[in-house]
Amino acid sequence: MTQAWYHIVVIGTDLAGLMYAALAARLGYRVAVIGQGARPNAYRTGGYVFLREPERFYGFASSPAVSRVFGELSLGIEMKNRPRAIHPTLQVVLPHHRIDVAGHRRQWERELDRELPGAIGRFDAFEQWAAEATRATDPAIAAEVAYPPSGLRGRSAYRKIVAGVEGLVEPGDDALAPWFDGPEQRAVIAGALGHLTGLSGDLAPIAVARLWTHLRAGLYRIPGGLDGLKEIFLRKLREQSSDFRPDAAVSELVVRRGKVVAVRLADRHEAIGCQLVVGNIEPHRFLSLVPRDQRHDAFHASLAGLVPAGWRLTVNLGVQQRVVPAGMGPEVVVVGDPEARLAGANSLWIARPGHGSAGGDGRPGPGVLQVTTTLTARGAAPTLGAAERLVEGTLAQLRRVIPWLDDHIEALDVPALTTDPASGRPALDPLELAPIMGRPLSHTLGATAVAPSSAYKNVLICGDLLYQGLGFEGTCLAALQTLALSRQLVRMKTALSSERKLLG
Repeated sequence: MTQAWYHIVVIGTDLAGLMYAALAARLGYRVAVIGQGARPNAYRTGGYVFLREPERFYGFASSPAVSRVFGELSLGIEMKNRPRAIHPTLQVVLPHHRIDVAGHRRQWERELDRELPGAIGRFDAFEQWAAEATRATDPAIAAEVAYPPSGLRGRSAYRKIVAGVEGLVEPGDDALAPWFDGPEQRAVIAGALGHLTGLSGDLAPIAVARLWTHLRAGLYRIPGGLDGLKEIFLRKLREQSSDFRPDAAVSELVVRRGKVVAVRLADRHEAIGCQLVVGNIEPHRFLSLVPRDQRHDAFHASLAGLVPAGWRLTVNLGVQQRVVPAGMGPEVVVVGDPEARLAGANSLWIARPGHGSAGGDGRPGPGVLQVTTTLTARGAAPTLGAAERLVEGTLAQLRRVIPWLDDHIEALDVPALTTDPASGRPALDPLELAPIMGRPLSHTLGATAVAPSSAYKNVLICGDLLYQGLGFEGTCLAALQTLALSRQLVRMKTALSSERKLLG
């Protein structure tokens, strides 16, 4: 028997699903969010506060998806004062160059003239194309049509939305190739975009254009970071009389005739009835909750073939503040060899999340360096040895930027490297590795390798993997797309509709 009932149960606390849950509650749906073993992004070790995932927020003034999420939750005024722009937006370090990607036009010109003489024309042409492509594809981002579309009506709507921009919304050749004639020029753009997207390989032109346009509009710090942003959406959820159960976990989905009728909670002998279930964790983990005898075999087989092309690895360092070079920006992309593949230790993003802060408020202090890089795939799952080698390569690359690093390290932690409690031997925690997917699905704006719909009548997939090709804008798009599908699957009964039914 069920002890409670909700319109929607959201399993997990990825940011996209929390945005979605708050938006759904705002529409009048009764929503329950189950923590499912969620971990906060900030954690403490060795006397320092570190972050598990990078916090790269952008698009507040340039993305219709970001604006709509915060606008519909009446967060426009609140968020107008909360995000703090980072200056310079980004610093790109090449073997012989250091370029500040500045928002101010004159400063940007000076940077390029000093470091890459004669390149300003090529960057101007690229940025003009990117801005025009972004404007041209804004309607596709703002549309309430699920990607990929289903049915004749959905496919017809998709064709209308992308009419005139078909060449921008599907992956093809290298979108940067027409604009730059040297690897160093190209690395300024590709080095940054490779860390903003969650897809590998050549990105669709829409992703290249939109990611760079939003980046040039500014990166932002948000008080409380990712944890603080999640708390904003959870607060909005609670204000609408919906629930968040941080310590609960779902052990099984109760399925009847291809439809989930309830979720069973672990260690509680409790079941929660629902009309719709939304997976807000990694899709394989979420759909493993379907009992084996109730599984849609073809769908699960296709999901099993969805393996990452790589993983995002985080290396955290606590250093004495004087070790940081005076000219080092708060966000830095380091490219070791512009002519080689921009992955692994050859491309690092170094963040200083405590830059400009005093620390001591549960957030990283000024001596924290967070380094993220890509662990390329060599099979269906990463190996401990590959991760350890990447950490060593990352530290070696970091020493080239900060030669005296080893003399001033006070703490070093890699969240993905842990110890097996049974054997006491080193182990790899896959939950601390963010998957990077390969080629996106067709008719998804080149933005996702995972579809939001599933083979089950009332099960949707949200979470960090959905539309990750567009970075933070994709997170907001995932929330809106899931909401659009939910409104089709779960119709709210209003007083007016009830009256019409009685009169009919």
